[in-house]
Amino acid sequence: MIITGIVAGGTGSRMGASDLPKQFMELGNRPLFIYTAEKFLKQSDFIIIGMNKEWLKLAEFMLRKFLPDCQNIFVTEGGSDRNGTVRNIISFAREKLHCQGDDIILTHDAARPFADERMIGDSIAAIQKCDICTAAVPATDTIAVSGDGETADDLPDRSKMYLVQTPQTFRIGDFEEIYSSLSEEEKKTATDVCRLFMARGKKVMLVTGSPENIKITYAQDYHIAKFMAEK
Repeated sequence: MIITGIVAGGTGSRMGASDLPKQFMELGNRPLFIYTAEKFLKQSDFIIIGMNKEWLKLAEFMLRKFLPDCQNIFVTEGGSDRNGTVRNIISFAREKLHCQGDDIILTHDAARPFADERMIGDSIAAIQKCDICTAAVPATDTIAVSGDGETADDLPDRSKMYLVQTPQTFRIGDFEEIYSSLSEEEKKTATDVCRLFMARGKKVMLVTGSPENIKITYAQDYHIAKFMAEK
């Protein structure tokens, strides 16, 4: 079984342009989180959206309005951070959809609306031969490492640097086993699922992402996304 978990638990505080979280901002005449979820419909058995508790009812209303005929999309309460939201999505998949430990889940940012079928298909194919994989693209700029935010401690070889995107793909049971084994401090320092897996010695396979697979974080990103959606 293939599950897609859309991580939409943020508040969009860095957008600074709306009272609503950014996942509700309009893109392609519908809310951003729906625009994003639609990209996974063809290759998923179920889609589960992890949403901030405050916005659950609005999200459910939007789903009924824009996707009234889709019976395989659900909304559940997100967690206090990204990995907590993934955990809640998996718990929903287990309890409500009777998913098994070896079922595959693709976790994807609601704020990345331009994942394509090739990228999703490659991720599903890659997980057949690894523990976890993530979409990524080669870095085009030199990356500086800085401990104090003022001076560069290192300028790594750009040819070895990649920018990690989503989807990040793994098996439900592997996430549950690793997440339950981590200390609270380890959970706090792991900003995404790949870091969780690496903390337990798992290798992360890189799947070719796309420069168009941008993440909407700031207002200028939204303007770019609107232009891309119109094209």
